[in-house]
Amino acid sequence: MNGRPVFGNKTETEEWEAVQRIDRAKDKVKALSDIVVKITLSDVPVHSAILTDVINRVAEHDDVDDWENVLKDLVAKRRPQDTRPVLAAAEYCIKLGRADLAKEYLDTVKETSDVPMACVAWAKYFELVGDVKSAVRQLYTAISSDPCCKEAYTMLEKLDPENDWADLLACECIWAKEPFDEPPEKNTPEHDLYGIYHEWFVDGGEKAIHAQTLLTNHKLFNEGESMFLIVRARMAVSGRDWTVAEKMYSAATAGRRVGPAMLCEIAEMYAAQGDYGKALSKYRDAEASDPGSARVAMGLIDSYTGLGKVNEAVEVTKEFLPSETSGYDAYLHVADILLKKGYLDEAYSNAESVFITYPNDCRTSVLLSKISMARGDTVSAGKQAKDAVHADPKDPEALAHMSKVCLAAGDIKSAVKYGRKAVKYGPSNVNAHISLMEAYRQSGDSGKTISECQAVLALDGGNSEASDTLASLQFEASQRTRTDDLSSKIEGEDAFVQKLGDLISAGDYDEALTLCSTHESQFGGLAIVRRLRGNAEYALGEYAKASASYASAVAVQQDAETWYSKGMADEALGDLESAESSYDRAIMMDIKNDKYWISKGCVQEKKGDRAEAVKSFNRAIELNPVSSYALARKAAIFAEEGRYEDALHYLSMAGMVEPNNDAIYALRMKICLKASRYREVIDIGTKLLRSKSEPDDTIVYCIVQAYIGSGDTSGAEKVLEKPLRNNPESEILMRASRDLYVAMSRNDEIIQVCRSLLRVAPHDRVTKKDLADALFRTGKGEEAASIYASLNESASTEKIDEAGSMKDPEANMAVARSLMEARDYVGAGKMADRALNADPNNTDYILFRASLYRVSDSARIAEAYLSQNIQRNPAAAPLYVYAGDLRVEEKDYEGAIEAYNKAMEKGIKSASLYDKLGSVQKAMGRTDAAMQSYEAALRLDPKDDSAGKELAKLQISKKMYDRALMTIDNALAVHPSSDGFAIKASACRGLKDRDGVKDAYSKFIAYPNPAEEDVRAVIAALNSVNLRAEADSMKDGISQEAVKETHLVPQSVMRTAERIMRRAYMMGLAIDDQDVLDAIGADESEAAVAYLKNIPEYGEVVYGAAGYERMEALSRNALVRSKVEKMSDITVEKAYMAGGARDAEEAKLLVGYIRSCPESKLPREIPDEYASIVPSVTKKDTPEQVMRDKGVGYFGARIILSAVE
Repeated sequence: MNGRPVFGNKTETEEWEAVQRIDRAKDKVKALSDIVVKITLSDVPVHSAILTDVINRVAEHDDVDDWENVLKDLVAKRRPQDTRPVLAAAEYCIKLGRADLAKEYLDTVKETSDVPMACVAWAKYFELVGDVKSAVRQLYTAISSDPCCKEAYTMLEKLDPENDWADLLACECIWAKEPFDEPPEKNTPEHDLYGIYHEWFVDGGEKAIHAQTLLTNHKLFNEGESMFLIVRARMAVSGRDWTVAEKMYSAATAGRRVGPAMLCEIAEMYAAQGDYGKALSKYRDAEASDPGSARVAMGLIDSYTGLGKVNEAVEVTKEFLPSETSGYDAYLHVADILLKKGYLDEAYSNAESVFITYPNDCRTSVLLSKISMARGDTVSAGKQAKDAVHADPKDPEALAHMSKVCLAAGDIKSAVKYGRKAVKYGPSNVNAHISLMEAYRQSGDSGKTISECQAVLALDGGNSEASDTLASLQFEASQRTRTDDLSSKIEGEDAFVQKLGDLISAGDYDEALTLCSTHESQFGGLAIVRRLRGNAEYALGEYAKASASYASAVAVQQDAETWYSKGMADEALGDLESAESSYDRAIMMDIKNDKYWISKGCVQEKKGDRAEAVKSFNRAIELNPVSSYALARKAAIFAEEGRYEDALHYLSMAGMVEPNNDAIYALRMKICLKASRYREVIDIGTKLLRSKSEPDDTIVYCIVQAYIGSGDTSGAEKVLEKPLRNNPESEILMRASRDLYVAMSRNDEIIQVCRSLLRVAPHDRVTKKDLADALFRTGKGEEAASIYASLNESASTEKIDEAGSMKDPEANMAVARSLMEARDYVGAGKMADRALNADPNNTDYILFRASLYRVSDSARIAEAYLSQNIQRNPAAAPLYVYAGDLRVEEKDYEGAIEAYNKAMEKGIKSASLYDKLGSVQKAMGRTDAAMQSYEAALRLDPKDDSAGKELAKLQISKKMYDRALMTIDNALAVHPSSDGFAIKASACRGLKDRDGVKDAYSKFIAYPNPAEEDVRAVIAALNSVNLRAEADSMKDGISQEAVKETHLVPQSVMRTAERIMRRAYMMGLAIDDQDVLDAIGADESEAAVAYLKNIPEYGEVVYGAAGYERMEALSRNALVRSKVEKMSDITVEKAYMAGGARDAEEAKLLVGYIRSCPESKLPREIPDEYASIVPSVTKKDTPEQVMRDKGVGYFGARIILSAVE
């Protein structure tokens, strides 16, 4: 990813070009001398690539006058972050035998800036002074960073001849797809390895099979030799066999120090699978020892981007791209990523830097054109696309892009021309074929478009663009054929009926209706055509039209099946009287058809005429004794009449007919519940849940009721917990939780769930009564009395008629509620209207009808209906409340306030109404008015904790922290809750009350599954008072984006802080060193440094506490990777880079942890994991030595040393 250098401005580009012109100069020495003089007289630092090239050119001459001062002057012009000029100078000194001067230069270089080059330079120095062992060690480090570093292998061949280095280099070059020299034949394991690489990765085919045989039979592979395990891993990666690859990499690296190149290779494997989290972890590990590596930097950018953390990726690019290890490929790769993620300005800036350096570069012009297209600047895009084609008229990517630009400009002819050229010069280029495919598509040439789609899919079988286009074209073709077919004249009735039937059988209902319409004059009068038309309308849910079509069919020709179909359409419409009449007509024509009798029985059951329904089902069973549906419906009726044993008897018969029908068992479960056969309910329900891929709320409800009935409320709670968490808005699950809380006498939970239920089912009398009872028990007498009054008022209007009589309005409403639960809103509306005809002023009925309009039509229609009823009954205060609720839904907040105020004028002055008013005022930004409303609610009901919480939040927003703390303490005294303690933490945060925050936190964490926003609030409060360990322990419970919101500095400052730490670590300087800050050049550097210096107090380190294991692992990483002598030398940049901290916040936390370790109390007993290490440690050992030798963290080392006698 290095390649050619890229400069940020024209001046540097011109300087680079001047250096390159030396090769063409007549007097090369004079030309070089002029460049050297110009550089040494420059007032600004010189780019690393220019300076290094000049030093290398000077080194080619052995007779340079005063060369020591020339080198010194040239190196002095380097940028603070650059090391390559220094390394080049050191190698020149080594070449001249000046080890002393080379050492002076090398001592100024930190290895981590450019590991391979630095290590090779040091190796040459050690070779010069006769320290072969140190030289070899440096060379091993070089190839662990760059496995294809040829200079290192050349030196190793001489200094460490025991290994076959030429073969190992060839293996690595084959894997990296780089040129390599064929090594000579040798009888060595390394040459065997080379043969395997060559046959698998170069030869392929049958040789690849032979390579696999060679590997699996090789002695060293079977003995677990790492280099043989690695080739097996690489073979698996090439075949995308990730399981084997991961297993082999794991075995090859077990118990070994893994170099940065291998870490990157493993990371690339994870990234190829889409597991960017694991990839990022490996790249961060590699960064700790090789932060200047282009491979590491690009891996970090790709991983952050893959995880959606584009801001983090951008920050890495800001640090990496200007560095000396970056280059042409890296700039364009990053620009392309930023373009795809929508960061157009950053993408353009990076691509423009390349264009300044290489103004006639084809690839750069294409990328600039793409960015201009994304910006909507088609003029610039066209010019840049032409520049690309002019730079390389045969480049398929440039030609393909030019085709797309022409297409965007509407020049289809040119688009086709350039698309054809792209395919001509790049027959295997996918983008070339895609551009031509799009051009043909726009030209309307479907045949050629399909041909190009197929060409794309032949090259890239998973290309969605081509497959979608191909599918669209094939569909359009079939539609055209079908439309032509439908509009053509069909000869003969039979042919038309056949065609119409085929369309309906294929599910093409709209086409069927179109066919009927276009041929109405020819065949529209046929009964069969009218019936088939009705079938199509029924299938589309157009039941009224279907009923009319069926009626017109029987008007032409009487037919039992058509009457039956009409009955089904009428039943679907909710017109049960017409449905029963239609079924009767069908039965009259075919009295022995059992399905007609079943349908008639179902309608009678819906009408409440159970006796007649049973007769119909009996008749169906006589005609068809194995009719499981008739048996089940008869059982259901018997259950409704309390005849549970009879019901279960008929269900058993149905179960014998269809033993695998879950619906029969579900009905049996419900009947067993009514019959108090709780154990059977639980058994059946549990089996049914296991058989379903997703939980069924109704089954869960029945199981919960069974547990409640049997007195096992803990069992009920366990069954309900997960489904309710996954679907908290489920009405039936809320009813289950309501009944459970009533059984457990948990009044606060009863109130909460009843309020939620009444928002979706405001007419539910059971819920109202349970709410009133709970309110009364918790001292909220006024609101309870109001609800009791509404229940009594409704009850006083009930008529005492026969049970099930359709003249009874309450019976009608019961049916309406059942139909509404079944989502039959039309039927529910008809039954509600019947109830209202009998009792037109019943407030509950009116509210129910309004709620039906709301769910089936819209809030606007519901509001209009309410307005009519308010005009008829202006004293009905509850109607105003509901009208206000509807206006809130429509975001008509002024209208909502007006309605709520009217309700108060009509006599409702409850805490709940003031809660609603406050909520609306809060949404409108009227904070003071909202606070007054919540205060009024609390005056009416001091135990209204919801009003207390809302008031406290508003007081915090107004920075009234003392009053907020008092308010929330009162609310928590009534009903302790997680959100309440989160609010208290926020209030204490405002007061800077560390103990108060800690107390709120300790109570907050006692509640399971708190809301994410509450977790964020508590974390922010903990961070504000430097309780970072407690804050960090909670971050696993929220998303990474949410974690970011809890920090007390802007994200831009945190990202700048991370850049500063990365640069400081690479340069071996302090975070506030001016050279570091100059290299960063960010506006927020000062704020970032201040943020990094503010190290939090970690508090007491406790073995086994939350976050302990991670802090221990990071502390050991920081020591080992940074190569410091003492833990007290660990600074924040070392904690971040060497420790591997996730971000700046964790790096600071790690430093705080390290500082707290020596002061924290040790456990009384030595944990087992440390006790086994104690015998191998002496009192002379330091904590740092124990950490290095035993693989433990800082506090663990202290624990071990405390036990040494």
